[in-house]
Amino acid sequence: FFATQSSCLLQFVIDFQNEYIQSVEATYDKPKLFRNTVITSIKLETSKGRTSIFGYEVGKKFMLVKTGYSLVGFHGKEGEAIDALGAYFENVPTPTPTASIPGIVDTWDDGDYDGVKKIQIGLYDEGVSFLKFEYIKGNELVSGDGHGKMTSLGAKEFVLEDGEYLTAVEASYIAMAGTPYPKVASLRFKTNKRESALFGMDAGEKVLLGAKNHKIT
Repeated sequence: FFATQSSCLLQFVIDFQNEYIQSVEATYDKPKLFRNTVITSIKLETSKGRTSIFGYEVGKKFMLVKTGYSLVGFHGKEGEAIDALGAYFENVPTPTPTASIPGIVDTWDDGDYDGVKKIQIGLYDEGVSFLKFEYIKGNELVSGDGHGKMTSLGAKEFVLEDGEYLTAVEASYIAMAGTPYPKVASLRFKTNKRESALFGMDAGEKVLLGAKNHKIT
């Protein structure tokens, strides 16, 4: 490592909308090349478990970490190289639910994940009867619970590619006679790359589930 002005520059790129640095492990020593103790290596770890090491792991180790917080900046001391290193942290915001279809009372919550990989959409004569999601958590795929009822019409699938994520869901709903609760007539999924086909029946009132510059996880 021993960063000097004549050293080559390396970089580590963060997917800042979906990932953050959660810790830095560093080492320090006093090599013969320098008069002072300097940072000899840094190891970055992100919220998705990705790591990257820069420099030479020699000397004593120390950690820059604060549980439940994300690293948002650095400070330190420089001379011939990097003599000292510190970090600033801030709270990781808790995801908040977005809009929902008015009147729906049988709610469910699959939890928070890194993204969505696959969606199963069960249909019936008047719209959408069933939903099931397969989520991404780190390097693993997690199957969510099925919601609603599968009918004899079966289910359609919408599979997201690598590097693709949901940005919004366009839904439509229809009032049901004799009850204050609507039924979901259709769903259409929008990603950072494309728009899905319409699943269900194109009828009723429409609502858009999503927030600008955010992804659905």
